[in-house]
Amino acid sequence: MSLRDALDRTLLLMRDEIEESVPEETMLAALTGTRIALIADGKNLVSHSAQTALVAAALLMARSGHAVHLFAPDVVMRGAQRPLGAGGIITELMKVGKDMLPGVEFSLATPTDPFDLILAFGDTETTLSAQRSVRLNATDWSGSLTRESVPWPASDWPLGGLTAATLATGEAFKCAIHKLASGAKNPRRMDTVFAPTDEVQYLLAPEDTPKSVAVGAFDCISGGAITHAVLYILSRLLGLSGYARVIEPDTADLSNMNRYALLLRSMLASPKADHLAQLFAGSGLEIDGVNLRYDPTARATLRLAPAVFVGVDDIPTRWEVQRARPEWLAVGATTHWCAMASFHEAGLGCAECAHPYDDPSAGPIPTVSFVSFWAGLLIASYYLRHMAGQAATVHEQQIFLPAFRTENAVRSIVHIRPDCLSCSTKTDPAFGVSRMAG
Repeated sequence: MSLRDALDRTLLLMRDEIEESVPEETMLAALTGTRIALIADGKNLVSHSAQTALVAAALLMARSGHAVHLFAPDVVMRGAQRPLGAGGIITELMKVGKDMLPGVEFSLATPTDPFDLILAFGDTETTLSAQRSVRLNATDWSGSLTRESVPWPASDWPLGGLTAATLATGEAFKCAIHKLASGAKNPRRMDTVFAPTDEVQYLLAPEDTPKSVAVGAFDCISGGAITHAVLYILSRLLGLSGYARVIEPDTADLSNMNRYALLLRSMLASPKADHLAQLFAGSGLEIDGVNLRYDPTARATLRLAPAVFVGVDDIPTRWEVQRARPEWLAVGATTHWCAMASFHEAGLGCAECAHPYDDPSAGPIPTVSFVSFWAGLLIASYYLRHMAGQAATVHEQQIFLPAFRTENAVRSIVHIRPDCLSCSTKTDPAFGVSRMAG
C-alpha cells in the first residue's frame, strides 16, 4: 500500500492545473510538505460544534496528505465522532491518524520552520509562527474564516462547524497548490481561483431554520464519497434517530482513502455497504447494506424509501432512481474543483431535467476530500430543512459551488423539460412512490 496509490484521484485532479513536466513525486511532496496547525483552547472547544469542526478539519486535511499538527486540550467528546472512538478528542484523532493514508499521521510537535497555515478556533490565542493565520468560527447554519477574534458560540448543532472545517480545508489545499506555482498551466489562476481567503462565510440555511434530529427512512444509492459525507454529517446530530439503506455493490480500496470521510485503511477489502452498516451498529442511525447495483432490474424489485440520496457519477443511474418516483430525491456530484447538489419532488424539475444528457467517463474520476464533502453538506442541509418542515425554496433547488470560491456559488431552479422521460406521465405506474418498513 503506497501513499501515491491512496492519493491517485487527488493527483489526477491536480493535473488540471499542473504541467505534465512536473513529476508526481514533486506533487506528492507539495501535499505532504504542507504543514497546518489546528489550534483550540478549552473554552473554544467546549461545544459539540467546535469539536466537530476540529475533527472534520483534521480528517479532511489528512486525506489530502497534509502534515496536520494538533494543538488543543484532550477534552472528552460531547458526541460520537465516527470513525473516531469515544474518549479524548486528541487521543482518538492520533489513533485514527495511524489508520488513514500510508505514512501520514497527525502530530503534536512544533516544527522548527513556520507553518504554512495556522487555523485558530474562535478567539484562541497563538504564539506559533506561520506564513498565514486565519480564524475559524461558526453559527448553527454557517461557517466562516475570519481575521476577527470572537469566541466560538456554545452550540451543539454541528452544521456550521462542519462548514467552517470544509472552508478551512480548501485553504490548506491552496497552500499545497502554491508550492507548485512554477509549473502551473495557467499562472493567472494562482491569483484568482487559488488566491488565499481570510474573510468568507458560507450559509447553508437561514439561521431560524428548525433543527430536526429525527431523519426518518432514506436510501443511499452508492456507498461512495458523497454518501460517506452525508452519513458523516448526519451522524454528528446529537440524539439522531433514523434508518437507512446503502445500496452499493463494490468493495473499498486504497484509492478511496483520499475522500471517503468514514473510511479507514483497516476497512479496506470489505464491501462498502457492509462496513458502513458495521460502523453505525448500535447508533441512533441504523444502516442496512444492500450489495447490489441500482439498475433497471433493481428498480423492478427494490422498493425505495420515501427519501433517496444519489451520489453516483453515472447519470443514467440517476434517471433510474428518478423513474422510481421517490417522494423526495437529492442528487450530489462533483466536477473538478466544484460541488453540485439538487433536490427533486412533485411539481419541480426532476433529476433528468437537471442532468438530461449522459456524460460517460472512460477512466478514474479526479476527486479530492473537501469537494466531495461539500456535495454531502449541501445534500444534508437540503434534507434537514425538508425534515424540519422548512424546505429550501424553488430558487435554490440546485446549487453549483466552486470549492475555492464559495462566495461565487450559484443557486437556481431546475426547469421542467417538456421532453423529459422521467417527468412523463407515461412512466410505468408500477414504480410509484413506496415506503420502506423499519
